[in-house]
Parts: sequence; C-alpha cells; structure tokens
Amino acid sequence: MKRTIRPAIITFALILLSAACEEKEIEERLPKDIPKIVLEKLCLTETKSGQKLWTLNADRAGVYDEIIKADSVTVLFYDEHEKESSILKAPRGELNTRTHNIFVADSVVVITSDSTKLYTDSLFWLNDSAKILTDAYVKIFKGDGTVIEGRGLRTDPRLTRIEIIGETKGVSPIKIPDIRK
Repeated sequence: MKRTIRPAIITFALILLSAACEEKEIEERLPKDIPKIVLEKLCLTETKSGQKLWTLNADRAGVYDEIIKADSVTVLFYDEHEKESSILKAPRGELNTRTHNIFVADSVVVITSDSTKLYTDSLFWLNDSAKILTDAYVKIFKGDGTVIEGRGLRTDPRLTRIEIIGETKGVSPIKIPDIRK
C-alpha cells in the first residue's frame, strides 16, 4: 500500500505545481494596469455646501485604487450662480478620487463663456485652490484680439487672472494714447 500512495502523492504534487506555474504564466501575460471597474459614460459632479463647482464627463473610464483614468474628458466649470463659466476638453485625463485633482493631456482646450480660448498639451486642476496649472507651452486667444503665448501657467477656470510663469510673448489691440496730445 505504501507504494501506491507515494505515486499518488507525487502525481498530486506535480498537478499542483503545474497549476501554480500555469497561473503564474497567465499573470505574467496579463497587463499590469488593469482597472478594478470600467465605466461607460461617466459623469461626476463636485459640490461645496450644495453648490455645483464642476462636472467631469468622460466617454469611458477605468477605476484604479485612488485614480480614475478617463477618455474623451469634458469638465464644465460653474460660477457662483451655477452658470457654466468655462469648458475644458481633452482626449484623456485622470481624477484623484481622494483630492479631486484632475490631470488632462493631449491637445487640451479651455473655452470660457466670454469666448477666451486656451490651448496647451496638458493641464492640472488643483481642486482645493480652484486653480489651473501647467508647465507646458500655452496659447491664449481673447475676444478683443489679444494673443498670449508662454510656458507655464497659473489661472482660474474663467481665465480672468492669467499668470504666465515662464517665457511670455503676446499681442494686444490696445492703443497707447500719445502723451503729447
């Protein structure tokens, strides 16, 4: 009897070892960056004391631990009367579910309600201070014909107070009056 038990134990051990190796091979072939949940047509709204601050929409999103990675991102920013003040569009973005900070990239556009347009490669929305930041090249077109270009930016979502951090150049239609007249 001892002889028949040993081959059975050895066979069982080989099966377990084979299954473990197979499982490891499957894990190695799977992509490492798999979301826990995949969502279609995501819509998230940030509020403060019941007042709507911004809404993020995305065609598709993957939920990871603290990060939501989204495709075809649109963020609508609202003023104190909950009217749309600007819209941000980007092919992809990430939302930190703990801080509610947003990073967007790849041909980012921000258009305000007064038709000011900002173009850049990437932006970061810092939620706690309600500021848009980037270290990338930016180009801004205002309705009055003003064009501002530079590297690095700090602004509010309405683009009313714009601070270019690095090199800056621009054109403005403002005419300086002659002091001698």
